[in-house]
Amino acid sequence: MSYNVDKIFEDVIYLSKVHNKASYESNTNRFKEERYDELSDLVKAEDVAAESQKFCEDVFMSFKKFGKVRGADQMNLNYFMIYYVFPTILCEEQEGKAICDTLRDTWNSYFKSNINYTDYNTLYEGFQTKIFGIPIGKN
Repeated sequence: MSYNVDKIFEDVIYLSKVHNKASYESNTNRFKEERYDELSDLVKAEDVAAESQKFCEDVFMSFKKFGKVRGADQMNLNYFMIYYVFPTILCEEQEGKAICDTLRDTWNSYFKSNINYTDYNTLYEGFQTKIFGIPIGKN
């Protein structure tokens, strides 16, 4: 069975540009409620490496143009994975770290990227308060 990449990565351009804690929290909750079930084959798989490979292939097939994924699209996909997919897997799954390690390695290899992951709380706490575009501290 292939992944519903269009649903998982719906609004990827908008969602990959996170500006504050409130929008990140709202977007993450919406991802969990509306899209996380689409990853059930991956997170419940006996062979996570094979499912990760299949997931990456499906993403590639959905976003490729002229045989490759454009740089801007790849950047948005990477951000989406870092902001939503990895933190949600870590939060929702008991074996989340092992799943994320495998998925990260497969993603980096497949897309010639160098992304890593972190948990939701670390990302959430990393947003800074800005006044006139100048950071003045953490929210």
